[in-house]
Amino acid sequence: MGDVEGLVQTRDGGVVTLRLNRPERLNAITWDMVTGITNAVFEAGRDPDVRVIVITGTGRAFSSGDDIVSGMGTMPDGYERNGLHAERGPHFDLVKTLLSTPKPIVAALNGLTHGAGWVTALSSDFRVARSDIVIGDIRAGKAIFANQGVGLLLPALIGKSRAMDLLMTGRVISAVEAERYGIINRLWAPETFEADLAAFVGELAEGPTKNYAAWKASVNRAVLQDFEEYNDHERWLNLLLTDSVDRTEGVQAFREKRPPKFTGR
Repeated sequence: MGDVEGLVQTRDGGVVTLRLNRPERLNAITWDMVTGITNAVFEAGRDPDVRVIVITGTGRAFSSGDDIVSGMGTMPDGYERNGLHAERGPHFDLVKTLLSTPKPIVAALNGLTHGAGWVTALSSDFRVARSDIVIGDIRAGKAIFANQGVGLLLPALIGKSRAMDLLMTGRVISAVEAERYGIINRLWAPETFEADLAAFVGELAEGPTKNYAAWKASVNRAVLQDFEEYNDHERWLNLLLTDSVDRTEGVQAFREKRPPKFTGR
């Protein structure tokens, strides 16, 4: 993977752990971090000695999402986030890599999980969490259209009705409610979270890895078949919103830490 600011990779036997490491920014994600996670997961997936990949965060957040306040850094060459072109972009590559890598991927949600962090979790095979966290997309409150595959992933996971509620309102839910919805697979008390996570990951690491890969390919087949066409459609929708008055107001209000005043325009 190489050194990526805001991202730390460690390895313990057959377990690779990727830790989002910008606690002062609630692990807000930069372009380099998106690419770094994608590359690290891809490399781990090709390594026959890797049995499990864990993604987690430092501090009180898994991730607050893309860093729209401080900025995400230099955009990758040839990519225009709000344009239509052959290059679908780093978030597309990240989600597709998480869905298709032939190793179990565990999103260990240690704290706040929003925006692009939420999408990263949804794209993982397992979402395990502390019982005291909150989770949700939240971008609707800023008039931001996610444009990262969440509209395909979430309904497949919890159904259209619940997905529409969470995405359109932008509300956050507790870990307990997220488990009831089927978003979270395992829920552990804060004081036992690290030990429970280690035990769960250790069990996966001792399991039949190729069998896991087959189940993953089977379960994710439908979503992966639709993903490219869906992403193109999603980018068309996003283009219609890019210059809207409400989107500009939503982002500005978030940066100024005040409630937005939407006009419907």
